[in-house]
Amino acid sequence: MTSWDPPVAPAVTVIRVSPSTGRVSGPPGALAAWLRELPDEALVWLFRLRPDLATPPPPDFDILAARLEIRGSVSRALERMDTFTLEVVEALTVLPSPVSFRALTEFCGGLDLRETIDSLRERAVVWGPDEAIRLVGVAVDLLGGRPLGLGHPARRCLAAYRLPQLARLAGAVGLPEAVSAGANGRNLGQSVEQSRRDALIEMISAVLADPARVSALLDQCSPRARHVAERLAGGPALGATNDAERLLDVGAARTPVEELLARGLIVGVEPGTVELPREVGLLLRGDRPAGELHPAPPEVGGRAVSADSVDPSAALAADALVRAVTTLLTAWGSTPVTPLRSGGLSVRDLRNSARLMDLPESHAAVVIETAAAAGLVDATPGTDVQFVPTNTYDRWCTEPVAMRWAILADGWLRSPSASWLVGGRDDRGRQYAAMSFDTRRPGVAELRAEVLRAVLAAPDGIAPTPEAVRARLGWHSPRRTGALFDGVVDGTLVEAELFGFTGRGAPSTLGRLVATRDAIQDDLSHLLADAMAPLLPEPVEELLIQADLTAVAPGPLVPRVAAELARMADIESAGAATVYRFTESSLRRALDAGSSAEDLHFLLGQLARGGVPQTLTYLIDDTARRHGRLRSGPAASYLRCDDTALLTEVVASRHTQALAMRRVAPTIVISALPVAELLDGLRAAGFAPVAEGPDGRIVLPRPEIHRTPARIRVATAGPTGNRVNQLRDVVRLVRRGDESARAAQAARELAGEELASVRSAPLILVTLQGAVRDGRRVLLGYVDQQGTPSDRIVRPSSLDGGWLTAWDERSAAPRRFALHRITRVADLDGSFEGPPRPPAPETGDWVVPPVADADADDDEPA
Repeated sequence: MTSWDPPVAPAVTVIRVSPSTGRVSGPPGALAAWLRELPDEALVWLFRLRPDLATPPPPDFDILAARLEIRGSVSRALERMDTFTLEVVEALTVLPSPVSFRALTEFCGGLDLRETIDSLRERAVVWGPDEAIRLVGVAVDLLGGRPLGLGHPARRCLAAYRLPQLARLAGAVGLPEAVSAGANGRNLGQSVEQSRRDALIEMISAVLADPARVSALLDQCSPRARHVAERLAGGPALGATNDAERLLDVGAARTPVEELLARGLIVGVEPGTVELPREVGLLLRGDRPAGELHPAPPEVGGRAVSADSVDPSAALAADALVRAVTTLLTAWGSTPVTPLRSGGLSVRDLRNSARLMDLPESHAAVVIETAAAAGLVDATPGTDVQFVPTNTYDRWCTEPVAMRWAILADGWLRSPSASWLVGGRDDRGRQYAAMSFDTRRPGVAELRAEVLRAVLAAPDGIAPTPEAVRARLGWHSPRRTGALFDGVVDGTLVEAELFGFTGRGAPSTLGRLVATRDAIQDDLSHLLADAMAPLLPEPVEELLIQADLTAVAPGPLVPRVAAELARMADIESAGAATVYRFTESSLRRALDAGSSAEDLHFLLGQLARGGVPQTLTYLIDDTARRHGRLRSGPAASYLRCDDTALLTEVVASRHTQALAMRRVAPTIVISALPVAELLDGLRAAGFAPVAEGPDGRIVLPRPEIHRTPARIRVATAGPTGNRVNQLRDVVRLVRRGDESARAAQAARELAGEELASVRSAPLILVTLQGAVRDGRRVLLGYVDQQGTPSDRIVRPSSLDGGWLTAWDERSAAPRRFALHRITRVADLDGSFEGPPRPPAPETGDWVVPPVADADADDDEPA
């Protein structure tokens, strides 16, 4: 046989839902024209939803349309879509493009798609009116492989079969005998054999696209075989079997898999794997071609708690958080902490801070990171870096408890810190440290907000389980996975309880307020403070002082009273009512700070409800009487006292022998130690000395308070009013640039330019992507390594890693072209008339021609 004409495919009835061929792009420039007709506010909203489109501002609508076809941009947009929205997008990859809203609704089982389609239009993932909805082409590459559990189209499934296998299958599906007989020839050239394969694949695919003929083939199968096909139709369409490579005659088939394979109802695509072609799956699904969809998220379940106890528990947690931050930063203000050389807090300092706040180390890390995120603590500038409170902390301390908590909560919601990593180790075995850059993760604030919304979706009085939260998140963000996403769930559950967004694990009023906000706003702290204030008891200015030298604050104290009381008493227990204890050392601390006994009596007399017990009055007077009786000054240091008996006791005490004191007069003792060390030694021995200056006056040391300037906090979530104004400016720039570009294009057309070419990098990339999907010929302007320009007519086959692989018409061979050397691309009308397209690598036993680099071509440039 010297020549062979491919047989004509028999007429078939087209199925109502035809599988996608990948040709989803509209007419050239149609997407840009659609964008051009959008109102300015719609474009601003598009840029808010997809900020990468506006960075940098696109010069015109053609470039903006090109960016909408960029794989990375579309992938980021799809990551923020829920399961149902993605299912609708997958349905659009199955349906022919364009499709009407009515047809799409019927395909999806009559579900309400209005809100979903509007959301996709707002993100420009779909475009066009309801009568002709189109999907951006690159979405087909991202989601169109096996959408909705369906398999690939029959044309792609059959690409793995050899010519004899296709001939046998052609006879099984009822194609003319001349087809199968003509396909069994041997010693055919590669070009002719490939043409016969393509023709057989097209004809068998046409048969499988005919519902009547597929139904007839299914009727020939046994009930068990039909049951296997129906299971694969429900999804996924892949099945594992050892018979995948067997293709018997219909009469020789014995097992259900062999029956389906023999009739082409399933296709062996890989060793051990069979696939149900999309056409067969759509038929078996009947009146529900989209399969089972998930229009609503799963309910969040968990254990039941008393709803009345949730808000009080949340308020108690909020108050404890404020108290912990105050305790920590007061200590760091007096004794700054030195960070590690690599940055962050050392393990010892973290452990000491946790002990100071009486919290587990993991919770202490959250508190420290939150204080830093709120701008209350930072590293000092310069070389001798230390962690100290900022000057913002002093203002924060004067605010009511509700506002102090709100500032912390606002900082936590915006923070990019993954606090739950502290204490763990990275891939290189290094431990994560609190307040280090290693714990910063981009996108953590957004992920935290998603987890928080999932937690707060639980009904009142239900504390959701981590599994229920993950199931909810799996519906909202099915394309988001990874270790960070897994860790943020457990971390947010713990942190939400610490901040009072949940109480006893159940959503609180504060949490539901955050869940209802579309974005973190600049005034969120005021909103949170207003919501927290009714949950907290009113600040009080009175104490219940008891004879055992304890005082009970029946509620939160006003900041001024709390600061005064902290100087003269120690907190013994904290909670809804705080218990303070007066001791000799605490009273001496107040006296050292400059207060006199009269000041203490007056203040306590104002605060004490029911009066001051006599025991406390005696303790204050006794401590004040002994305070300052011993005075020290530089000699290197000296100690003098009018009470010679007391001075004798000091010198003779075994606890003061290390101070190297020597008596030089009945009322004076000197020491070689500095004054500060002498005073510390005497106080440790149980005495109460004070320092005096050269003029004999008492010198009361003030504790040194360290501060560093607060940095300007940059909002990490939520567009502000300024951002919206900036996006409006971007829209104006796009419109002005588009008008200029269209005017220039009109001028070129008047000048008689014959072939419309695209020359900008985004448009070149989008045009090549469309040519790969549609199999179109294009004219390629290319500059080789020597700088020689040439024009080549090619048919692109793949685009990956900065290289275009295409069949070069001039050299009749596949070649690779570096994308950065392509200067222009122009679409060519008409079908490809050169040699047949070589088979893809996955097509089995055929030898794929080697792909040469275009720079290695020795031919003369076109």
